[in-house]
Amino acid sequence: MPMRRLSLILLSCLIVAPAALAAARATGDGVLELRTVNGTVVLAGRGVVWGQMDKGKLVVSNPVAGDGDPFVSGYEHKQPGPCDTCTIYTGKDLHFRVTGGKYKLWFLQAAGIDLSAVGVGIAQLTGDPLADDTGDFALDGPPWTSVPWQKHTVNFGVQPVVFPAGP
Repeated sequence: MPMRRLSLILLSCLIVAPAALAAARATGDGVLELRTVNGTVVLAGRGVVWGQMDKGKLVVSNPVAGDGDPFVSGYEHKQPGPCDTCTIYTGKDLHFRVTGGKYKLWFLQAAGIDLSAVGVGIAQLTGDPLADDTGDFALDGPPWTSVPWQKHTVNFGVQPVVFPAGP
């Protein structure tokens, strides 16, 4: 299992890092990274998300069909969610990606969340109080910060300023 996780992390770095660096230079885009997070995470945004979770429940909402449809693999159970655009995935070693567009992801009773999100969004991070280590997060690169046990909200990316049309 450790070799498998290392391989996934290295592969993700080779694929996501160049995109993250390019996207970080795009107007308004930012980068949120999670490393071995244990707890509850709610992530809503626009852009690209790529990662995996060791175990838990993942609720995916795709508010605009065809706008960067989410892909989830490795789940043991899949069922409709509490809203028309929601799907619930449960199991171990879930892999997920959203390749553009709007999304909302809920990681519930989760262990070992590793992800990179590039774009504009907001995340609510709550560490598992029973875990020895709640994991870490980073915004636009290091430094890494421990996920707190109380709900903590972080924004990544900046909404572009739109000027009203002239007279």
